[in-house]
Order: sequence, then structure tokens, then C-alpha cells
Amino acid sequence: MFSAQSHTSKMRKPSHNKRFHSAVALSLSVLSAFFASVAPEGQKAFSYGGSDDGYGDQRVARLSPQSVLTWWSHDATGYHPAVGLLIENSSSRDLSGVLIRFQGRFLDLRNGYTQVARDEWDGEFHRNQQKFIKLRGPTPYELPIDKDQWPRIECKVMCRAGTSNDDATQDLVVTRIDRITMTDEEAMEKLRNDQGRRIISRQTAAQNEPSRRPKETREAKEPRREPVKPLVATAGSLKADRAPDRPAPPKAPTTINRTGLNRLLAQTNVAGLGDDFFAFEQAFKRPRETDAKDAAYTWAKFVPDADGVEIIVGSKGRTGKADIILAVIPQFLVSQESQVITLAQLLYKKHKTDRLKGPTYSVRYLPSGRVQVGALSGTGCRGAIFFPRGQVGNENNYLIQLSRLPEDLDNLLAAQARRVPMLSVYGPFAGIDTSN
Repeated sequence: MFSAQSHTSKMRKPSHNKRFHSAVALSLSVLSAFFASVAPEGQKAFSYGGSDDGYGDQRVARLSPQSVLTWWSHDATGYHPAVGLLIENSSSRDLSGVLIRFQGRFLDLRNGYTQVARDEWDGEFHRNQQKFIKLRGPTPYELPIDKDQWPRIECKVMCRAGTSNDDATQDLVVTRIDRITMTDEEAMEKLRNDQGRRIISRQTAAQNEPSRRPKETREAKEPRREPVKPLVATAGSLKADRAPDRPAPPKAPTTINRTGLNRLLAQTNVAGLGDDFFAFEQAFKRPRETDAKDAAYTWAKFVPDADGVEIIVGSKGRTGKADIILAVIPQFLVSQESQVITLAQLLYKKHKTDRLKGPTYSVRYLPSGRVQVGALSGTGCRGAIFFPRGQVGNENNYLIQLSRLPEDLDNLLAAQARRVPMLSVYGPFAGIDTSN
């Protein structure tokens, strides 16, 4: 009896252990499945910088730098670190009208001093469209003759499109300032002529790499070779065998890429002399700057989407009509003088059946130097084109002036330029000092 019970107890122990191990294994499998399902969700919740789920691309507008150029910009105050970029709208939506802010940080690696340059625009910016941007440090340097002793400046350019969220800030480029001095106009001209350093993203480089041929497996069979056929001699023609001429395939229509001043000249809704300020807002968006302190004249500065062109409109009294127009055109945008004359004709648009006469060239000798002028005239309109007279600042611009007022335009602008800061562009051409 005793031996039978002991034998039974010995047989039950393995059964009890099996149940216990089975329960433990089942619990472990359930826990493993639970953590496996939770892990991807946890990774998504804390992966702010990644774009595997595509959420970042939908939320943030992306800009892609295509080319970069750095230099030391020279002006009357000294040498400033500067950077120019060609950027492209690589996002999936049109960014026209979206305010895009740019910031450039120039870090002096010798002492850690950082200066910041800012710029912004909200003009036309379609998908895959490219635009130029220039940022220059505000604090000037004195550069020694030996280039090895020049400051080592690191530049970082960032941007933010249409949002105030810090997570939307995008780093465009980090580079060093090259040891070369240029004016801003010379540098931007080089960048436009594709003389900057090209920037290729890793994704684009991977796409351009030739695809690797997969290794053949041992089971792959060699292609069957056809038996070599014997050669047979045949009589040929004395004329050289030549395939008949085939018509060349039709060429794809070329799309004209208008940039800078050409884009403005191709615009269909340009406002001009005699139009209301509302027409200028419709053509060039709201003014960047206004001055209505004096009841005699109201001034507004509009910035078209033309890479640096400014249009200053003056209205006598409070009528809101364009009685005076000044157009400022950087020299690097102009390849032919006819472009400036065409813009003057567009701003004279009120008389569509009449064309401006001129320019009639003359030269003025002012205390500040020589100025070349081309006089313009039309029905109820007088004006002129002032040609660039220097390489620095406002002296390196073309200036168009048009007026439908009977007053002497030069004397009127000279008096207004001393009071209205935006009219300081007229100072070098009138021989006056508007710094005070």
C-alpha cells in the first residue's frame, strides 16, 4: 500500500511541472506580442525628426538649396561676411503668398562672436520654382593684407515657412566664408551664372547612382547558345548601304524660365501712372513701407517678385492716385538697356496708344560726380532714366522717374528725399546727402 502511494506521487510531479511550464510560456508569449505591438507606436510618438510616416513633409514646407556662394562683401563701412543661395520649393504645395523667413548666423571661430542677418519674402513661389536669396552680416571687419590672417567665419542659414513653431525651422546649409572679396552685385551675378558650389542631397545622389546588378545564383541556367552558321558570300551593290533618312522627332516645346526683371516685364497686371494704390496692391501685394506724415504727399514702396526691384509711388495730397513713380533696378538684373526702357513704358501704361519718347541722353556734373541721364516724355508725363554711377549701394542702380505733375520733378524729389527715408535712393543722382 505504501509503495503504491509513493509511486503515484512520483508520477504526479511531472504532470504538475508541465502545467506550470506551459503557463509560464503562455504568459511570456502574450507579453512579447504586447510589447511588439506597442513598440512601433512608441517610436512614432517620439520620432519628431524623422519622416518615415510622411507626417513631417505634410506639416512643414520644405526648401532645397541648389547652389551656394560665400564671400566678403565690401562697402564704405568695411567688409561683411555674406552668403548667397539658390533655393527651390521642393515641397508638395504652392508657397505663393506664404511668408518665408530666412536667418543667417555668422560665427567667428576665433572668439565665438555671432552676428545675425535676416530676410523674408511672401511673393510668388510655385512648386519646383527657384529663387535667389542673399544674407550679409551687419557688423563690418577690417581685413589685413595677408589672407591667412582673415577671420574664420562659419555660416549657417535657416528658414521657416508660414508658421511660428520652432519645430518647423529648417537648416538649409552650413559652410565657411571663402577668402574672396566682391560686391554683392558681382557675387549674385556669379551665382546666377551657375558659378556657385552645387549642393546635391543624399537622396538625389542615391537616385543618380547606377543600380547594382544582382548576383547570379548557382541555380541560374546559362542562356542557350545558337550554333554558329557558316558564312555565305553574296554580291553587293557599289553604292554604300545607307539607311533612309528619317525625319527628326519633333522637339519638345521649350519653357521660358523668366527670372528677375524679365518676370516683371512679362507680368500682365502691372500698375502704372495714374492708377490707384489699390491697383498697385493687386499687382505687387501690399507695400513694404509707407510714409503719410506729410499731408502734401503720400509715399508707398512696393517690392515686386523681381529679385531686388523696388517701385516707389507718390500721391499728391490724399487722393491715393499715382502721380509720381520711382523704379529702382539693381544693375546686375539688367542685361540690355532696352529692359529698363520697357519697364518705363509699362509704368506709363495709362496711355496704351501712346508711347514714351526717348531716351534723350545728357550728362550732369554734380558735386558728387558725373551722372548720365536719359530724358523721357509722353502725353501728360515727364520722366528720366538715371544710369548707374558707381559700384556701391544706391549708386549701382538704374533709376526710372515718371511724373504727371507740372512741378519740377528734380526739385520736388530733392526736397522730399531729405524728409522721406525711402527716397534716399534718389540722393546719389541728385547730388544731395540724405544721411542726416
